[in-house]
Amino acid sequence: MKANFLFCCSLLGVTLAVTCPDNTGVNGYASVEGGTTGGGSAAAITVTTLADLKANAGASGSRVIIVKGTIDTGSAINVASDKTIRGYDKSATIIGGFSMNGVSNIIFQNLNIKGGGAVDTIASRNSHHVWYDHLSLSDASDGLLDITKASDYQTVSRCRLFYTDTTNDHRLASLVSAGGGTQPDDEGKLHVTYHHNWWSSNVDQRMPRVMYGDAHIYNNQYRAGGNSCCIGFGSYASALIENNYFQGVNSPHEFMYDVYAWAGATGNLYDDTTGSKDNGYFGSIDAEG
Repeated sequence: MKANFLFCCSLLGVTLAVTCPDNTGVNGYASVEGGTTGGGSAAAITVTTLADLKANAGASGSRVIIVKGTIDTGSAINVASDKTIRGYDKSATIIGGFSMNGVSNIIFQNLNIKGGGAVDTIASRNSHHVWYDHLSLSDASDGLLDITKASDYQTVSRCRLFYTDTTNDHRLASLVSAGGGTQPDDEGKLHVTYHHNWWSSNVDQRMPRVMYGDAHIYNNQYRAGGNSCCIGFGSYASALIENNYFQGVNSPHEFMYDVYAWAGATGNLYDDTTGSKDNGYFGSIDAEG
């Protein structure tokens, strides 16, 4: 798989908390091939109950959904195409998560999303053009943000990802592609940008872990001391890792498994780190894993 990256950057500051949405709009892979507009100029609908959130998130057509207060979803809420789901203010909280399956053009913005039940806080499967911006994602019993099953053209920006419960042995933040081995549906897909995110307390791995996809990972801050690995890459992945700050973490970027993969690491700052800083080509094109 050939690395094909469209964007470059200079080293900037990092936004470390959920704040008002960035008015400059989406950058990275979610901005190409038609871009990501979510609900666009549709009239905003404020929701305060689970019933209203489910009805509007799953409805056909463009919707701008404003979440006010705290809503416990119990299980994952299915989100249809052409939606913006945005917090009313910094206190807007979802306990549970969202799921996308075969949809496109979705924006999640200015929300706290906390794990509840055996679900990801956000899961994208076979979905494209999704922008995750100014989110606080925490304490999922599975992944915090998993982008799998031939999903494509997505950007994760200005988010904080963390865990408060160290007894959870699945503190694995963000997955790109569901697994190694043969994943033919993922080939040529999974273009994902991660920029200006804060990988924070008690995350152990997958910040992100990339397989098959092309990931551009820049201007992120890594302060997840006691972790196993930050960025993992393998199984035909290409990862451009630029201008990130790694502080007190283990294995800032590490080749995983035996299958051919590439990482280009440049301009990163490493402060009191240990373990791997793998850079270049690794593995065998003929390996299985």
